[in-house]
Amino acid sequence: MSDFNATLIDNLAYIFIAFGIIIAVMIAFIVSLEAHLSDMKKRYRKIMMSDDDDSNAQQILIKHGERINSALDAEEKLTGELNQLKELINHSISRVAVVRFNAFKDDTAELSYCIALLDAENSGVIISSLNGRDFSRSYVKPIVKGDSVTYKLTKEEEQALRDASAEK
Repeated sequence: MSDFNATLIDNLAYIFIAFGIIIAVMIAFIVSLEAHLSDMKKRYRKIMMSDDDDSNAQQILIKHGERINSALDAEEKLTGELNQLKELINHSISRVAVVRFNAFKDDTAELSYCIALLDAENSGVIISSLNGRDFSRSYVKPIVKGDSVTYKLTKEEEQALRDASAEK
């Protein structure tokens, strides 16, 4: 142990110099970190606490949040309107078929016709017009989900209903 103490005392100057260098390097490192931290604080203050409200990051984020909320509200409103339009389209006439025919044996032309006007659920009406040389008669028959519940359909009306129902 006395050899160690003697060596320590003999090299005490070198040990102080080494510790001094380590302390100087640490002080330089701390000064450098302080300079970087000060620079970052200045940039943070410039971004977050600008005098100009338009360049203030906090205000910009608030405005963007408001715009996002506004866009979400508009999207929700448009989705509701789209669903209403889909419902309206499902109940609008979207399937049409026409069948022309000769209703009377003595006529040579196919002057009579029936028109099926249906929605997406195959509900609507069939309009029939029986036309002769000197007269004309028209009939309207309601159709509910592809079937006439009130009146019997003629073969031409059934054909128009099949043709219109087959449309996609």
